[in-house]
This record gives sequence, C-alpha cells and structure tokens, in this order.
Amino acid sequence: DGIPPHLLQASSTNPVITMAERSCCTVKRVVQHVLENPKYYPGPHNLSAPRTTQGLQQLDTTRQMMLIWDALCQYMQESLEGGRSVNIPYFGAFTFENSLHEDGSHPSNPRKAAKHSRPCFLVDDRLKKNLYRYPGKEEIRVGRNDHSVYQSAPRMEFLNVVPIAAGCYYTTKIVTSAITQFFKAVVDLAQRGYNIDLDFGFARVRIFSRALQVAFARRLSDTVNKSHIRTFTPEATSATWKSANLSQSMVGLIERPQSAEVRARRNRTKHLGVMSCDMCSITLQGRALGATA
Repeated sequence: DGIPPHLLQASSTNPVITMAERSCCTVKRVVQHVLENPKYYPGPHNLSAPRTTQGLQQLDTTRQMMLIWDALCQYMQESLEGGRSVNIPYFGAFTFENSLHEDGSHPSNPRKAAKHSRPCFLVDDRLKKNLYRYPGKEEIRVGRNDHSVYQSAPRMEFLNVVPIAAGCYYTTKIVTSAITQFFKAVVDLAQRGYNIDLDFGFARVRIFSRALQVAFARRLSDTVNKSHIRTFTPEATSATWKSANLSQSMVGLIERPQSAEVRARRNRTKHLGVMSCDMCSITLQGRALGATA
C-alpha cells in the first residue's frame, strides 16, 4: 500500500536522501498516525483531556501525547541511571548486561572485582517477529538455570505510569492509553515495512529495512557505572523509609501552578467579558433611542 502523506519526510532540501530516509517515521509522525486512526487505536487519548489541576489549560491531542512522550523519556532515563531496568509492553526492555573486572579502588583488596554495566535493549517478541533482518542474538547471555532474559536483568520492572501521570497532571487512564496505543502503532508500522526513528534522549532506536539499531548515550553508561563505586560508608537502612521515594524528574517536569490565583484571574476575565457586553448593549440601546427621538 502507499505511504500516507503525513508519514513522508520532505526531501527537497537534500536531493541525495534515500527512499528509506524519506519514509522514516519519527515520534511526532507516529503520534499523528495514532490520532488519525482512532478506529484502530481507540482510547481516551483521542480527546483533549482536562488536567488534574485547575491551574493548567487543556492541550490539543497532539501536544497532549507529545507531553506524555517527553515525560516517559525523562522518567525512563531516571530509572536507568538508578540501575533499574524498564520493560515496555509491545516494544521491549531497556536493561543492562553486567560484567566483572578488577578494580584497584578498594584499600584492603586492590584486586577486588568491580561490576561494570553495559546498557542494552531486548526486543519484545511482538515487534521482533516483524524484524526479518534483525540478527536475533540475545543481548544478555543467560545460563541453564535462567528462565528468561527478562528475568536475568537487575531489578527489572514494568513501566510505572503513576509518576508519569502525576508529572503531566493527567489521570493514569489517559497516560496508559496514550503509551499503549503509541507502541502498538510502532509494531503495526514495522509490520507494514515502514522505517521508524525513535529518539528517547538517552537512546535512539531505529528500525530500517526490517533491521534494528540501538545507540545509547555515553553519559548513561558513565552515570550507571559511577553508582557502582563503593563509598565505604553505606547508607543506613532506616534512611530508606524515612524519606519519600519520589521521581525527581517528574516532580520538576512542570512547575506546580498556583491554582487559586489562576482560577481567580480567570473569573476576573469572565466578569470583564460580561461587563463589556453590558456596556455595548447599553450603548446600542442609547443610540436606538436617540434615533427614534
């Protein structure tokens, strides 16, 4: 079938660009594809949803999904930098492969082995079956006693939409629908042979000619490996429950609005609108009376 116009990339400025690059689907074009096909991607994300605070205005559906995407990327980056793997349904899992090497930082045992983590991406089976040219080798080597590559990674967890919804000031129903349908669309586009380029910020996942390429940012590996260095003053166990475990990236995603002040400003604007209508009606009535007199 033909390529939809909104999935094509303009190439007038670069005449030597390949056909594969012209038909590349970026994040925004996948969002447009989801919103233009509500029959195949149903859910509350197809409507402009109210925010959970009165201090923020409603967004159109495109900006609504792009905001959720930005929050998703920042939350995943924070989780990965903390050494936690994240599994996204229909897409795959961002995780680490751990290896040991000698480290001379320990004062009493210079030859003590230190852990080194290499970021990697494990493709979901629903997406992997459409990647005919993907080598298919496992990113993480498992032993005979391991049941699955998804269980061998450290602290593997499914994507938690609650902090993402809190950071965007949306309900979890909106965020869950937007994320699920987005990655369903990625699988559908890959099945139809479209090229896809998803920029997560900490990594870039590209699907070209039925093959998968993943490039991680250098700072991600450096940050994770720095967290493995022992400080020789471990934190007390009681400190883990005395402080709240909040997502700092979501807390600072959007500045908390002053709802009472914003609501009062909106009421004053409405009152001025009513008063201006009354003044206009009085002026028109006065002119009509003067004309009849």
